[in-house]
Amino acid sequence: MRRKGCISAGQLFTLAFLTRLIMMVTVDSRLAGGGSLLDLCLSAVLYLGLNLLFILPAWLLHRRWPELDVIQIAGYGLGRGSMVVAGLYVAYFLFMNGYFLSFFTLFMENEVNSQIPVWVVGAAVLVVACYGAFLGLESIARTGGFIFLIVCAGMLFLLVCLNQELRAENFSPLLYDGPQTVIQGTLLFVSRGTFYCILPLLMPRTTGKLRIQYLLWNVGLCLFFIVMLVTVCGALGPMAQLETAPVHTAAALAQSGPFQRLDAIYIGIWMMGLFLILSLDLYLVSVCVSRIWGKAAGRVSILAGAVLLLVASNTILLTAQMQQALFRLEIVLSATLGVGMVLPLVVYGAAKIKQKQGE
Repeated sequence: MRRKGCISAGQLFTLAFLTRLIMMVTVDSRLAGGGSLLDLCLSAVLYLGLNLLFILPAWLLHRRWPELDVIQIAGYGLGRGSMVVAGLYVAYFLFMNGYFLSFFTLFMENEVNSQIPVWVVGAAVLVVACYGAFLGLESIARTGGFIFLIVCAGMLFLLVCLNQELRAENFSPLLYDGPQTVIQGTLLFVSRGTFYCILPLLMPRTTGKLRIQYLLWNVGLCLFFIVMLVTVCGALGPMAQLETAPVHTAAALAQSGPFQRLDAIYIGIWMMGLFLILSLDLYLVSVCVSRIWGKAAGRVSILAGAVLLLVASNTILLTAQMQQALFRLEIVLSATLGVGMVLPLVVYGAAKIKQKQGE
């Protein structure tokens, strides 16, 4: 029987797969260095290998203290310094949520002709995400399983429709413009890999065979990236390099019988992935705050974080220029590797030293 408040390894990596969909549906040549989008297939393979490497700090913590999350271990090894660790995790989750939410807001503002104000759409997603975070991890995981079925059906339908548009002349040779796009694309995927930071907090709440599920998740994610990229490039050809949202453009051009302009499926998948990212990260913000200031403060932090994200995404993060300044690749990459790899290693080292002193 599973412990209360825990989820299975399958549920954990289902959430991981769905939240990583945003990495795919929002990718474009500008962010990936400006070269051929098809070169990102090689980036997906490199990303798979790096995932197996960058997960090691989280595995070290879990193997030594399987019942404790990184904040609890920091409390043992660093004492009051655990407040700094918790604060860094909170800041990172809010930073990345602002990153994803602002991209969605800017996309809706520039690409979608909607009669509804963009801030209303963002507010609606945040309200639902807050509700999910208040319900807790198990509810988020069950919702993720339901959304997984919808997303798989939607993506399969979209890919089948796009396959009718594939043309052999649309494919260019890999690395035709050099390795720059492959390198830039790999760094982009890694920088958006918030899962390195989520695992040290969620693995103690997970039951089942984590290693097998993690390997299957990585392989499945890599294959999905490759299939999606090949399909989009085969349908759009050189135009894929000029679009700021090539997957959206391909979906808008796809049609099958009475079904036309399938970009609604694309937007729906993006919104569901965004909901899961926001709800899961806001829940983890509450966990970090609860470890230091108690459960009441943790629940208040969910609402406070959502309000902060809503205000920021509709003010300082509303323009492309501000996004480029705050969310440059080197900044996001440094934040992800710093909190996802360096911080767990510091906590591990401090806890090991404290343990030896105790012995």
